[in-house]
Amino acid sequence: MSAPLSKDQKRYLSQLATRAFARDCALARGRQESPDSSTKASDDYRRAQVALATGKLGLRCCSQDDYKLVEGHFLELLGHHGAAFNAQVKAATESRRVIEHKIVKACEEFGFALSYANKICTVQNHGAGLDVVDEKKLWNIFYTIRNRGLARRRQRDAAPALETSNLALA
Repeated sequence: MSAPLSKDQKRYLSQLATRAFARDCALARGRQESPDSSTKASDDYRRAQVALATGKLGLRCCSQDDYKLVEGHFLELLGHHGAAFNAQVKAATESRRVIEHKIVKACEEFGFALSYANKICTVQNHGAGLDVVDEKKLWNIFYTIRNRGLARRRQRDAAPALETSNLALA
């Protein structure tokens, strides 16, 4: 379960929803209809659109996983098709980008080059590199890097203790 949306994120999505609602009302007036433009109608519109985008009842129920989905939905309603497409792509690839980031951070933490992670990947996956394998295999690479890095750190920390104990025996 990911974290809930921040106040700033909810505010931004609410602003997009208000703009989309105003656009729909303007289009309705252009068709000679008389739309309900009250605050309650705006809130109901926002909740309905969030439900369409995520299946959740409103922004309070949404998490970080839903943010780009909702943003893309409202941008699409506003006619910003390119930005909506980009938001939807980011929403669809979020979990992969998270694990790729974790691999990079783990390599930095333990002083490994990113090519080391790619080498592990090719060995474990019959020649397939980091850019080809699926997310599950990327998690395996991440844990391999963490385990090897922690083992190297334990060896490095234990080595000075052995030297001092050997000196004490002499």
